[in-house]
Amino acid sequence: MEDERDWGPKPFRFLNAWTLHPSFSKLFVAIWSSSLVTGWAGYILVQKLKHLKLALKKWNVEVFGDVSYELKVSEEELHAIDILAEERPLTQAELARRRVVRGEMWKLHRMVEWIWHQKSRLNWTLNEDKNTRFFHVFANARQSRNMINSIEVNGVSHEDPHRVKLEVNQHFKKQLAEDWVTRPVLEGVFKTIGSDYVFQHLVSEFSEAEVLAVIKDCNSNKAPGPDGVNLLCYQKF
Repeated sequence: MEDERDWGPKPFRFLNAWTLHPSFSKLFVAIWSSSLVTGWAGYILVQKLKHLKLALKKWNVEVFGDVSYELKVSEEELHAIDILAEERPLTQAELARRRVVRGEMWKLHRMVEWIWHQKSRLNWTLNEDKNTRFFHVFANARQSRNMINSIEVNGVSHEDPHRVKLEVNQHFKKQLAEDWVTRPVLEGVFKTIGSDYVFQHLVSEFSEAEVLAVIKDCNSNKAPGPDGVNLLCYQKF
């Protein structure tokens, strides 16, 4: 049974299927270029990603839409045209429309496959695997395992989403807070590495080519952090 409680906005996740949309690349570049931020490099990147996520959430609802529903509509239209073709010869306009719908249907079918593959987080998925109960168990297992429906504090169980989020927030605030009266400092003489060859390699800066090579070699479905932007996004853009 679906949980009808209001847990607030869902966390952002970059959908690989977005990259199959014909207007996505231009949209991505436009959003990134229009976000003008000043500051040091790390701050600029974080702020640009925040702006990007807000814009992509809106685009996902207004443009990308419900791909599964659009696929169902395309399949029904193609089926209707095929039935019509059995009754009489199709006109040139109808033949052209069938080609368009068929191409659109296969594009949407691929998007749906990508969405389910990403949701399942499996590397061995094949076409039509999503139609099996075994696949659906794997696809939903991680979400069920990570979901916090209630929390117990001092022997009292809380199920209200607002109270659960508050208690989780307070817990991590307490865990991550510093209570040093005076922070410890390191004192004494520190010897450097004797070999100039080893020392130069340890302190040398990473080149842009090295960073790009590492990004390209990574699994595109992995994410470097909890911000929902996976490496496919970095690899493509």
